[in-house]
Amino acid sequence: MTRMTKYLLLGTGIAGFVLLGLAQSIFGPMLPVYAQVFGLEISSVSWVLSVFWVGSLAAVGAVYAAPVLLGPKIGLVTAALGTTLLALMSNWSLVLAGAALFGFGYGVIAAVWNPRVLAAYGPRGPSMLSVMNALFTLGAIASPQLFLAFDQQPASVFWTFTGFAGVILLVTFAMGDTRTAPTKAGEDGPLDWPILGFAFLGIGLESSLVGLGPTGLAQVGETPERAAQLLSLFFITYLISRATLIFIAHRIPPFAIFVGSVSALTLLTLMAILGDTGFWFPLMGFACGSIFHGEYLTGLRRMGGTTRVSAVLLAAGMLGAIIMPVLISQVLGMLGPHGFFQIILGITGTLTVLAGLSLRRLIRA
Repeated sequence: MTRMTKYLLLGTGIAGFVLLGLAQSIFGPMLPVYAQVFGLEISSVSWVLSVFWVGSLAAVGAVYAAPVLLGPKIGLVTAALGTTLLALMSNWSLVLAGAALFGFGYGVIAAVWNPRVLAAYGPRGPSMLSVMNALFTLGAIASPQLFLAFDQQPASVFWTFTGFAGVILLVTFAMGDTRTAPTKAGEDGPLDWPILGFAFLGIGLESSLVGLGPTGLAQVGETPERAAQLLSLFFITYLISRATLIFIAHRIPPFAIFVGSVSALTLLTLMAILGDTGFWFPLMGFACGSIFHGEYLTGLRRMGGTTRVSAVLLAAGMLGAIIMPVLISQVLGMLGPHGFFQIILGITGTLTVLAGLSLRRLIRA
């Protein structure tokens, strides 16, 4: 691989991950708008989150089955098609179809760029991955602000996403072949179901906070504009957390980081219930920022650092992102103003206990 190809791979990877960040945080602020535009309940419009993650899960499965066929260009084209349908927004079915395609593109981008950058940069690969995954958060921070800048108009936001994906796609045509060798049979270890469970719950919690957090903030009295601003602050602390990992990740076992993250999230959620929710919610982003690192690296170390193991871990997290927001949204209307955060407290408190009990075994990964 030439030096120019490596630079283009990293540059387009960073831009692609910014697009992933834009995708991850845009649907939360839009749920109340969708409910108003289409005359649906929050429990109904929240399906757009699950459909998005179903598309992502399907993409991870496709990359697992055919890693040579699906690459960056396919991911970007599919994402652009999805955002185009979301921008048209002529009916709710079209919105769901767009979310599924956008999710598929998201999944391909996430599954493909990480291993290719890791392989291309050799010993420097882990550092490049840390940078790329940290800069993902820039998109997540910017997304709610774009939503507000476009006067809460979903069509304008998604046309912007389509243009951005198109620009990245044009640059990828200047790259050479960046494909990596397929995984050899027998390199994968046995599945570790506890760490897959932690991936499911950890990423499910993160997805619920991002997707339903603005709704939970609205229930305690925050305006939609203020909720969107708080979500941006959430992702600023999330970025700080991921940037911190660049300097400490090699010093602390990944599962110890996971236990610390979910413990901090439990404490911060409790403070959000007892105190000023608008103050504590952004700080919860710092705890969420290292959840993926903790479960993902622990899983790779225990089951094998192959593309197939990576896909399995991503799939477990995506299943959590699909299922948990839907389950939580179904009961929100039955609870009081702090109902969303009470649910999060119950889940993260249970997760903290289970992770603490597993610490001695999994810290040796």
